[in-house]
This record gives sequence, structure tokens and C-alpha cells, in this order.
Amino acid sequence: MNDHRRRRLRRRLENEIDRLWGLLGLTEYSKPSFDFAEGHLITVGADGRLGYLYFERGVKEAERITRDVPELLYWVAADAVCGPGGSWEGRAAALYALDPAWAERWCAELAASVRPERQHEVPVLPPETPFVLRKPAPRPRKPRFAAPAPAVRSGSGSPGHSCERCRPRSTEELPAFPRFRLLGQ
Repeated sequence: MNDHRRRRLRRRLENEIDRLWGLLGLTEYSKPSFDFAEGHLITVGADGRLGYLYFERGVKEAERITRDVPELLYWVAADAVCGPGGSWEGRAAALYALDPAWAERWCAELAASVRPERQHEVPVLPPETPFVLRKPAPRPRKPRFAAPAPAVRSGSGSPGHSCERCRPRSTEELPAFPRFRLLGQ
């Protein structure tokens, strides 16, 4: 996978995760990063593999690898709704609101991981109290390229400065530098 395709995939993932965070009403602090290795980190490998890693105090605690974008988004969403103090019913309701298949999968994984005496606590789908997704706020598009620097009007210096050094000079006032210099002269 070339760099252009990796950047496109990363931008697609960033946009989709931003959308999920907006729908769930989560803070930016809990969002996984693509650059910083503290908390959840997403990597896009040169071979197209997607990594979902968890770091705590600079030590890698967990790592999941896939090539499937929906699989990675499921991991991100399932970890996002598993906030502190959240109930299993609330988590299942939030995942059900995003995608019913995600909620079914999460409940099946939960049922497989709990002891038999706690099987009755696994949420039943569809949830009794639905999770209400927030209306996503319109976000400005991220520019693909940096905007050109604003042109400086001649005759106007920096705001608050009227000294000679701050005033933009015309090309006639600039010293003429030679294009090349002969050695020994």
C-alpha cells in the first residue's frame, strides 16, 4: 500500500471515528489517536494492516490487528461505550443504536466471558430503554492542502508598528543580489 492510499485510509478512519464520537456525545479526550502512544492508538501499516493498540504509561498493554475497517470500527466503538461506571445495558443500548450487529456481537462476547452464575446479567436485545444518538454537528472539512499565506498589501506594516523595519518594501527598494558569484572575485 503506497503512502497516498495509507493517508486516504487514515483520513477515512479519522472521519468515521469523529462521526461516531459526535453521535455518542463523547469527549475528545477519550478518542483514539493516530500519532500519540498513550491510551488507544490506531496504526495503518504499509501492508494495509490496521492496528488497534492500548498503551498505559508508555507500555503496550493490548494489541489487535485486522485488515477489515468495520472490524476496527467495532473495536473502537465497543471500547468507547465501555466508559467508567457504565452499565452493561447502557453499553448494549449504545452499540445497538449504532449498529444492531455490533450489539449482538458484544453481548455474545460478554456472555462467553462471564461466569455461568452471571449469565442472567447479560443484556437482552433490543434494549428496553433505547440509547438516543446525538445529532452530529456539522464540521468544517479538513483542507487537503495548506492554505496559501495571505498577501501583504504594500504600504501597510504590521498592526501597531509604524517603524521602518516593519514596513513592507517594494522590489525596487530591495538590494540587488547577484545571481551567481565568480570564485576568486
